[in-house]
Amino acid sequence: MDYICYISRTKVDSLHAQLDPERSSEFTEQVISEQSGVRDLRMGLSLGNILSLFNGGLTYGRKNVIQRERTVKLAYIDKLRDVLLTIAADHGDVPDIREAISSGQSGTYYFYDGPFRIEIPVENPTSADIVTLRSSFCGRTLLLDCSLRFFSEGPEPDGTFLLHSGNYRFFAGQLQMRMSTVFALLGVQGTDVVGTPLYLQLSSANLSPGAAL
Repeated sequence: MDYICYISRTKVDSLHAQLDPERSSEFTEQVISEQSGVRDLRMGLSLGNILSLFNGGLTYGRKNVIQRERTVKLAYIDKLRDVLLTIAADHGDVPDIREAISSGQSGTYYFYDGPFRIEIPVENPTSADIVTLRSSFCGRTLLLDCSLRFFSEGPEPDGTFLLHSGNYRFFAGQLQMRMSTVFALLGVQGTDVVGTPLYLQLSSANLSPGAAL
């Protein structure tokens, strides 16, 4: 089953602190309107998509394994859900970066789904390190900067980052994995689209049973 392998806790905390707690009923009304009306067929992440995703039991980290910070991770799933719903409600949906670029649409947060690999392999990593994930689409390169400490598996209490048989080849740049993400756009430099993710969700369709991020 799909699971979230990365949540940028710093960004989610900051965005969540700005939310209006009274807006939950508004989200429900917008989803009902979206489902009953005629909605343009667009790529991206709609309110309905977000509700279905989280109502399906999405987790931060693999299910059926012992997770460190289990209670904290459950709380961040709820926070992420609220943040994504607010972003989608404010803009009609979270637009797909491919569609946004082709139409000239501007914004801050975008959705993307595709294969990623590490830009520069890590050696002797610590939880304080930053890595860049790379994916290609429509002649462009998407580069997402990620803090290792926010991956669901790997960060240790002493500040080290554990490489093991389930994540070594990915972080060594030898294996790509399909993920979906909502990210904040930092800039466009030539054909490079640079951002930083709110979350990364591993796709079960391309996930081997032993892989763990």
